[in-house]
Amino acid sequence: MGTSASSRGTNGSQPLVPAWADDQPGKKLPTPDPQRFRSFRTAFGKAVAGGGNADDLQNALGHFARTATGGSTVGPRRLGNIYVAGGNLVSALSGVAQGIDVPGLDTNQFIGRSLDYFAQVLGQFLAGDTADADRINAAIQEAVASVLDLDAAFDPKLLTEDVIAELLCEFTSQSIFQIIVEEAGGAWDRSDDAKKTADCEAALLDLIRVVVDKALQTKLASGVSQFTQDQLKDFMRQTAVSAWSEWESYQ
Repeated sequence: MGTSASSRGTNGSQPLVPAWADDQPGKKLPTPDPQRFRSFRTAFGKAVAGGGNADDLQNALGHFARTATGGSTVGPRRLGNIYVAGGNLVSALSGVAQGIDVPGLDTNQFIGRSLDYFAQVLGQFLAGDTADADRINAAIQEAVASVLDLDAAFDPKLLTEDVIAELLCEFTSQSIFQIIVEEAGGAWDRSDDAKKTADCEAALLDLIRVVVDKALQTKLASGVSQFTQDQLKDFMRQTAVSAWSEWESYQ
């Protein structure tokens, strides 16, 4: 984690969804409210100052979903590149696990190396060349670190169906987490206590994981390898809509 200091957030006059990230590029976007981040950042600042109090974070997520990002019909469109990367992630991991050649990803280079090295190479491989590249790279590395032991030696047998599903869920959570903490912008300045900031980040990520796992794990229960990349992207899209819809109800 530790992404809270990396961005001052989007300017309210900018489009609700950047063109390079839009999952529905042909669909018209609502006109943005220049003040759409105010309530979210105010509420999030209170959550940061309190070290990640659950009620404060839920209040902030409510403002994030309803006003800052335009609701569940608009906000999830911001994850277009994330959906693509998620489908590619499962395809790459399934190939490595089954010993199938993955163009651009030589499994032999990981033999005898740590999973930390694998996570770094995998993140760079899947990052792509969009403005989301750094976010995708970081989210993949964080996902591997959360699900597997980075100090352990790489072994393709570790990449079971369940582990790949868990990695996709964690990648989705980490990606949404990054977007939220970046859009919080100056709200992170409400606390100069490093522990409170870290506690707030951890509590936020846990809240995101709850809604993502609930929506996505059930879709993957029968095994990820049977699904196409388009199906996986659609599962992630539905998961994001479910998350935004739940957060919209938070007051």
